[in-house]
Amino acid sequence: MGPRRTSGRKASRLGTLERRYDFHLGEAIRAALEGSHDKAATHSSTALSISRELYAAGPDPARHQPELAAALCNHARYGDTPLHVVALLMESAGHYAALAQADPAAYEVPRIDVLARIALTADEAGNTADAIGLLREVVRMYDGASATDQAELGIGLARARFHLGRCLLKTGASADGLAEIDAGLETAADALGRLRVPAHVHGWLGTAPRYVQLAAPDWAAAAVRAMTLHAAAGRWESAAAAASAAVLLSGGLAELGGDRLRAAHETVRARADAVCARAECARRIAGLVLLGLDEALA
Repeated sequence: MGPRRTSGRKASRLGTLERRYDFHLGEAIRAALEGSHDKAATHSSTALSISRELYAAGPDPARHQPELAAALCNHARYGDTPLHVVALLMESAGHYAALAQADPAAYEVPRIDVLARIALTADEAGNTADAIGLLREVVRMYDGASATDQAELGIGLARARFHLGRCLLKTGASADGLAEIDAGLETAADALGRLRVPAHVHGWLGTAPRYVQLAAPDWAAAAVRAMTLHAAAGRWESAAAAASAAVLLSGGLAELGGDRLRAAHETVRARADAVCARAECARRIAGLVLLGLDEALA
């Protein structure tokens, strides 16, 4: 067999591995969004194995370093122990650090994303104060980062604010926590607008960039949290704005399939409808008051 044929077969095999990697990582993300944990973990494990093979067997390992870094970060959610999770994230961070050094505009955002994931691992282990400190640093890093895709940067920053706000709420810092969540919702909405995704078309989330899909559960949860807290305080306009985001995101997730997601969306929608009705009532009362004041002044 000649060297040209051998080279051709190797290239064909690498192409097959690349397609299999894309398929399994995509299926892992979709299954995770649908709440199918075991299915997601299986596809994620396969994607990680393929990415390691591509990285080790390819003629240019750096070409497949992004796939390995992404697969490691994704599979960390299925780690057996906190130490295993951190080990996967640290390995991913090392690859992204090397990639970001060569091309910061393309890889600085995913590098910071991994640091945010490490902060969440600290929170899950009960170290909420450490998580807050790291998430504050992550927010500062996002603010100073350069990115080819500004929408990806915005979504990453928004997710960090969502989690920072949630952690602050856990410590009793209600005002600061809600302020971070509100800032995240505004940033995420701006990023979605920059992408010009037809968000009110059926199935919109399935056609959105992968980083939007990955952020959707955190985004929906943050919107519900903001809606609930603003409503409890009687801030009906702010509650209604958060309600709109909650319905949009929970609806997008429900359209991906799964009874659990559809049931969650119906619950969110019912709560949002009640909040929006109260907001409309508050507007009408405010209008009547202003009308009365105008007549009195006249």
